[in-house]
Amino acid sequence: MHELVEAGFGDFPALTGFALAALRDAGRPGVSLWVRQRTLSLEHGRVCGQGLVAAGLDPGRLLLVEARDRMEALRAVEEGARDKALAAVVAELDDMDFTAARRLVLASQDSGVPLVLMFPHKRSGATAAHGRWRVSAQPSMPDPHDQRAPGRPAWRAVLEKSRLRPGEAGRDFYLELHDETPCLRLVSGLATATPRPQPRRLGPALAGGSVGWRRTG
Repeated sequence: MHELVEAGFGDFPALTGFALAALRDAGRPGVSLWVRQRTLSLEHGRVCGQGLVAAGLDPGRLLLVEARDRMEALRAVEEGARDKALAAVVAELDDMDFTAARRLVLASQDSGVPLVLMFPHKRSGATAAHGRWRVSAQPSMPDPHDQRAPGRPAWRAVLEKSRLRPGEAGRDFYLELHDETPCLRLVSGLATATPRPQPRRLGPALAGGSVGWRRTG
C-alpha cells in the first residue's frame, strides 16, 4: 500500500493523473476499484470516461464508488482490498489514522491486491503504508518529433516516507508518461534537452512496496 499526497494546494489534478498512470502502468488484468470521498469530489472534481481514455485506460474496467464520508470510504476500500478478483484499489481520502492504515495494509497483503491512497496536501504524521509520495506536476520535455506539439505529462514524486527502505526517504523522482510502451520513465531534466532514458515501470514498484527506480540521464 502506498500513499500519494499532493505537494501543495491545487496539485490534486496532477495527483489524479499520476494515480491513473500508475494504474495503467501496473498492467494487471481485471476490474479496478476507485473509491472517492464526496467532499473531495466536490472540491477537486471527478474522474470521467474521457479522461480515462486519454490516460490509456478502459472505462469499462474501472468501478467508481462515491462515499458520503471518510468512514464509508474506508469500509469500501477495505472490502475492495480483500477482494482477490480486483486488479487494484485506488481511493481519494481526506485523511486516515494509523489504525485504519494498518487494517488496509493487512487486507492488501492478505489478498495481494495493490492499494493506492490519495490525500490532500495537509496529510502528515505516521503511516503504516509502505511509502508516502508527494506529487506535483512538472514542465514537459519538448516533443522530439515536433517542437510545437505538447510534451508528455510529467511529474515530480518525492519519497517522503518508506517503511521498507528508510534510507531512500527524501529522494526525488522525475517521471513522464511514455505513451508507446505504456509505462512511466525516469528523467533527470524534464525541462531540458536531456536524452530520453529507457522506460521503467512504475506500477510494479507501487504494488510491491519497493522503490525500484533509479536516476538516469
